[in-house]
Amino acid sequence: MLVQLQKITKNYGTIPLFESLNLQINQGEKIGLIGVNGSGKSTILKIITGLETVDSGTVSCKKHGRIGYLAQMPKASEQCVKEYLLETFTVLNSLQKQLTHLEEQMISSEIELEKVLVHYGQKQEEFQQAGGYEMENKLEMIANGLMIKYLLSKKLSELSGGEQTIVNLARILLQENDLVLLDEPTNHLDAKRITWLEGYLSHEKTAYLIVSHDRLFLDHTVEKIVELEDGRIQEYKGNYSIYKKQKNEQLEKIRKDFAEQQKEIKKLKLAIRRFRQWGHEGDNEKFFKKAKQLEKRLEKIQKIPKPKDESSKVSKKFKESNRSGKEVLQFKEVSKYYSDRLLFDKIDFSLFWQEHSAIIGENGVGKSTLLKLALKIEAFDSGEIKQGTNLQIGYLPQVIEYKTPSQTVLQFFSQACSLGEQTSRQVLARYSFYSEDVMKQVRFLSGGEKIRLELAKLMHKEVNFLLLDEPTNHLDIETREEIEEILEEFKGTMLVVSHDRFFLQKMFETFLIVDQCKIRKEIGKYMDVTM
Repeated sequence: MLVQLQKITKNYGTIPLFESLNLQINQGEKIGLIGVNGSGKSTILKIITGLETVDSGTVSCKKHGRIGYLAQMPKASEQCVKEYLLETFTVLNSLQKQLTHLEEQMISSEIELEKVLVHYGQKQEEFQQAGGYEMENKLEMIANGLMIKYLLSKKLSELSGGEQTIVNLARILLQENDLVLLDEPTNHLDAKRITWLEGYLSHEKTAYLIVSHDRLFLDHTVEKIVELEDGRIQEYKGNYSIYKKQKNEQLEKIRKDFAEQQKEIKKLKLAIRRFRQWGHEGDNEKFFKKAKQLEKRLEKIQKIPKPKDESSKVSKKFKESNRSGKEVLQFKEVSKYYSDRLLFDKIDFSLFWQEHSAIIGENGVGKSTLLKLALKIEAFDSGEIKQGTNLQIGYLPQVIEYKTPSQTVLQFFSQACSLGEQTSRQVLARYSFYSEDVMKQVRFLSGGEKIRLELAKLMHKEVNFLLLDEPTNHLDIETREEIEEILEEFKGTMLVVSHDRFFLQKMFETFLIVDQCKIRKEIGKYMDVTM
């Protein structure tokens, strides 16, 4: 046993986050921790590391057990990245400094070279036995895998937020930990880095607990799913896809059992009413006794909780709209520069009515720019872009900004959709904006809340061409899957930029692959076209 949480209760103010929560992590276990946003996943990681206290219960950790935690960002300093990555190896660093000092002495004419050479040989052997050369090899392997070799000589203060996250991930992987806690480790990683990380983790003997919304990453890295729901934990053996199958079977059983129990309760209540009625009509005490017996039986029934109501999902559909022309979008020899950098070089492609197509490619190749060019909100340098006839466009940008940030959610939605207050409240409730939420100013919304609000707006307009830039960003798995169900029913044309590989694999069979300033159109499943 590495870590054990027993009967943990944690409150925020008067609101309970966990009640009698139990979790055990054993040597070498590979666990994925999932749950809706705000359920307390990151709090569990902080409780394990001691960064958060508990209101009751016990947290036990293996004596001298080493825990690595990806969430703490390095402070911007003049320290170089390589030094930051290696500084946790105190013994090795001390030996390295001694070796460097002895090397400097060797070139001095004022020392006894033989004595220094003997001393150097001893220290070199100590360094080798302590794993010094393996550490250098491991650093090179991790730096290559995460593609940060070019950062090793830079100062921490020179790094962007994304680069800092990747460097911190490299540092944790480099350490000799018994347990690694990873909070959204695929954030800021492109597909190549994620694939490398999946391979690395799957071969590691270290135990790890991963909080992630990346379902394909969980499929490739974990052997157990721990779901945090309503302050309690439920464990499932297997990766994410196996968990999902088990969960659906479990929910189906609960629905059937609930329906059966409701029938039984209804029968008992009807029988009780009848026996009482017969008792009154015939003035017969036996009927009253029978009614009492049935009431006791009814009281003893352990009520099955009502399954989650899915009626709100059904009502979330795009409005029916008129169809557009057959050819929705055409790029003909389009070139685009940013300053002196060529982004697109005479690209050609067409998009047709009801095609659901995804734009994929490395970070920085211009995927979001391609959407903006299609929308004619960004200029191109040469070529021709044609939009089809009768287009009713809906656009979800990656960075959502509001012209009037002081507007409330209710004011923004009512104005955007030309709906009255009562109707707007009813619609917004289906997107998890309840009574007090609708009075929040839009400038204070989280990333996930902004996406939910924009989708609510898009779905209440007549749209036949959807352009979505990272629609699953900031969303928990449950909300992502709900959006997938909604988008699968969309009857129009769709062009999407996304890094969510599970979403891409499930939703698309037409891809626009951006590579070396060109675009090629591929038909097939995501995993096949990117191999």
